[in-house]
Amino acid sequence: MADKGFAGDLLHRYWHEQYDAQVISPPHQRSKVRWSKPWRRWLARLRQIIETIYDKLLNSFRLARERPHALDGFQARLAAKVALHNFCIWLNVQLGREPLAFAELLNW
Repeated sequence: MADKGFAGDLLHRYWHEQYDAQVISPPHQRSKVRWSKPWRRWLARLRQIIETIYDKLLNSFRLARERPHALDGFQARLAAKVALHNFCIWLNVQLGREPLAFAELLNW
């Protein structure tokens, strides 16, 4: 899921050929292709989830402040933070809370 900055058939084809990645993004405003309102809302809803998780990893779990000296150190820290994020979602569900309601867990 991507925003309009990643639109374009040429880019999508390249990413698919190089990385086997399927990218979904709304067309540019200049494009002749138009998405219906339900499609735009669908993408916006999914992008909001992605942006929320991105914010949690960067800010709540301090991924933005990591300064590893090697790639394997960064990968290990990223894996630990993603595991913590998933555990927090699981715990919130077990406690009957919203899955991404981390404020109560982190004792703000």
